Amino acid sequence: MKISFPNSLFARLFLLLFVILSVSYFAGREILVSLGFERPPLPQPHHPFRLFVFLIRLTAVGLTSWIAARWLAYPIRRLANAAEELGKNLNSPMIDETTGPSEVRQASKVFNQMQARLKQQMEERTRFLAAVSHDLRTPLTRLKLRAEKIAEPGLKSDVQGDIDEMTSIIDTTLDYLRGDAQPESACLFDLDALVHTLAEDANGSGNRTTVTGKIQPIRLQPVAIRRCLNNLLENALRYGGSATISMSETADRVVIEIRDAGPGIPPDKLESVFAPFYRLDSSRSRHSGGVGLGLSIARDMARKQGGNVTLANAPGGGLVATLTLPRQH
Repeated sequence: MKISFPNSLFARLFLLLFVILSVSYFAGREILVSLGFERPPLPQPHHPFRLFVFLIRLTAVGLTSWIAARWLAYPIRRLANAAEELGKNLNSPMIDETTGPSEVRQASKVFNQMQARLKQQMEERTRFLAAVSHDLRTPLTRLKLRAEKIAEPGLKSDVQGDIDEMTSIIDTTLDYLRGDAQPESACLFDLDALVHTLAEDANGSGNRTTVTGKIQPIRLQPVAIRRCLNNLLENALRYGGSATISMSETADRVVIEIRDAGPGIPPDKLESVFAPFYRLDSSRSRHSGGVGLGLSIARDMARKQGGNVTLANAPGGGLVATLTLPRQH
């Protein structure tokens, strides 16, 4: 018969320490008694007071084991929490390197060094792309001026469209990277009002957008979540022509669903479309499709706040983009 142990470091340490302390204490006592170095406090083996003393000793051993296991497992739990925060936000606070045993301080130092290197690499990548963007804008501007001299209308329109698309790719890429380089502070925000504002703006541009449900203010990063929702809504209007936004909430989370009336996405592509610069074959045209960063940015903005964005094909047709955000207490 296979014995299964609890699958956590704290539980395993607790059981190990409890068994070792119990065996060492009671076995050692019995050995001393058998050798004549100690006499039992009470000669009656079944006396109630003897059972009470045994329970007190067992409680003391259990409490000692619990404190020791908690003390040993805390550094591992702290590293796990720091790694989780780093996955959400590269600019999360570093771990204190001055507390804990030497091994823990060394692990914290290595973790902070890794975080610093990641931030440095991200900043270098952003600077590199910014430099490339600056260098590309000059020839793009010259091409745009020269395109005005093209006599044939069709060729002129195609050349200008290519130039506009290249400019859009550069601007969107830099915008995507600036989201990592410029962290935003979280605050209590009226997400319900933002959703209605985005819907009104969409209706003002000739798009049909409806909103149902209501949610209470939530603590988040306003600019980031606006970019997230705006990208999801634009995606729905671009490919579906209309959008229906439904809002709901529980004690722990807020859910916003944006459903369009488009053709949907093949099931095997529902995750692929979140990859940067990925576009479905049917949306490769610059007139109907975007650069391919909208969904990537939306999911990235949501995950940095502990949430997520998922896609699913609606049973009656169309695509449903679901934004889930945790309600921080």
